[in-house]
Order: sequence, then C-alpha cells, then structure tokens
Amino acid sequence: MIPEIIDSTTIHEGHFFFEQQAREPQTALLSIVDQHKAVWTSQFILEKGDIKIIGNEQGGVRISGTPNNELLQEYLNHWYVPFNKMKQISNEVSRLEKVGQLTSAVYDSLDRISSGYMREMRLLALEFVKENINTPAGRSQVMEIVGLPERLLVEIPEKADSVSLRHPLVRQIVKRVNTYNAVAVGKTYQDAIVLDVQNQEAHLSDYMGQGKYVLIDFWASWCKPCCAEMPELKRLYDQYKQQGFEIIGISLEQDKDSWKAKIEELQMDWPQLLDVKEEAARKYVVGAIPHTVLIDPSGVIIAKNLRGKELEEKIAQSIKSND
Repeated sequence: MIPEIIDSTTIHEGHFFFEQQAREPQTALLSIVDQHKAVWTSQFILEKGDIKIIGNEQGGVRISGTPNNELLQEYLNHWYVPFNKMKQISNEVSRLEKVGQLTSAVYDSLDRISSGYMREMRLLALEFVKENINTPAGRSQVMEIVGLPERLLVEIPEKADSVSLRHPLVRQIVKRVNTYNAVAVGKTYQDAIVLDVQNQEAHLSDYMGQGKYVLIDFWASWCKPCCAEMPELKRLYDQYKQQGFEIIGISLEQDKDSWKAKIEELQMDWPQLLDVKEEAARKYVVGAIPHTVLIDPSGVIIAKNLRGKELEEKIAQSIKSND
C-alpha cells in the first residue's frame, strides 16, 4: 500500500507545524525529506488534538499530546530497547567487516543474538496488539505481527470489535486463524487432492478411516531434519502397523526424481504422496517441516507435531485405548 501524502510543511529553526481538520483517528507517517529522499520517518496516530513529535539524529522519537499517541509511545519505549540492541549488532557487523575481522563463526553468533532481539520485538508487538486491538494505536501495529504463526494470533479475532474486524490486515489474520482452527486438535481432518508415486491423483480421504490411526507426515527430500527422523518413523511403523497404525508421507517439493530417490534410500515403505499444488500444506497450515498430524479411526485430529518419544507414547496409548 502506497501512503497518501495529505500535507507538507517546511522546518524552520528546528521546528515545524501542521494543522488539519479533525477526522477519524488513523495511522500516519511523518517524514523529513531532503533532496526528495526521506531521511527520517516516524509513525504516529493522526487524531484530534495537539500532537507533539520530537526526533533526534539517532532516529529516536517521542510522541505525545493525545491519548492514542501516548499509548503508542508507551509501547515504543519498550520496543526500542531490543531494537537499539539489534542496531548495535548491525553496526558491529559492519565495523568487523570493514577491518577484515568478520569470520563465519563471529557472524553466526551475532546473527543468532540479533534474531533473538527481533523475536523479542515481534512478541512485544503481539502483546501490545492483543491488549489494544480496539484502539487506533493497537491497530497501527498489526503490520508488525501479521507474519507471525497462526497459533500466536488466535486471540486477535476473539478480541477484535466490529471496527477492528474491518481492518484489511485483521481480516487477513481472521482468515488465517479460521483455517488454523479448522485443523485444531479435536476437529475432523481436512481432505486434500495430491499425487501418488504413479503420478495419479489421490485424496487424503482414500487413506483415512479403515479402523486405523493415521499419521500425516509433511516432509521433503531436501529437509535434513525430516530425513533424520525417518529411521525412527520406520521403527514405529514396523512396530505398530499390524495394530492399526498407518503413516501417510506428504512431500512439499516439485522435484519428483529427488523425492522418489529419497523414498527408496530411506526405505519408506508407507504410502507416499506429493503436494504439488500445496493444497494439503495450506489446509493444515504447514509453516515448517517436519510437521505431523495424528488422526484417529473416526477421522478426528488427536495430536499435532509430536515426534520421538512423545509420538510413540501417543500411538501406543491410542491403540491400547481402542482395543
């Protein structure tokens, strides 16, 4: 979305002034432009009242004067703590690179620390939006959380009022959360069209029921963690397949030759399907792999993302309770 320019002014002796007709509160950006290029930008809430914005050369900002801007500033006070730390790491990376001291090990270490600060910023934004979704200040930060996993966003539609539910990004979140909830534990599995190893169209429903517990395993031949888990899955399959346990492998890739070669290499002798159109991945909200879904004989999802000992215990428990 390209911002609409609604006004401009000039800076005189370090100060500037805008005056507008009162309107519904909305998110706005204030930019300082030099030679047609924005050199400083701050987000604020455009609403009735005297809004004061103070910036500095380091990019810091202080917004005050109206309720929503005071609320937004309170949030930014916390948000800038990890942001500034992340910025320091970025500067350190640049410095080390210039003097030829940026080794792979040092870069990886600094990158992990920087990623931690990024996660902290996103979680701060999430908590702020959840607590303030029905205020202009809260809605102004929805952009910061829209990329988070659906499991972290489930409270947003629950807390949003009719005004917030009309926000375009909130509508996106609602749609994603509804899809996520449709395959939550306790819900009936979703059918999907896939391809089998003979390149024939198949449906997940072809493998469900039949008195079996079915584990859907989303994987790919290029996914090292997925392939590392296959020996354990094979052991579970061999141990429980005669007791009503089935595995359905669904690969998320386009290279059919690599897929078939890996199936043979890892001796994956359970049904293998290819999700070429990503229909199954969308319906089951697969954000990362490996991703597993355990379904009981009646077609109800009873567990998600179990592996190792937890998966074996759940399978054994479920089969025993079904005897």
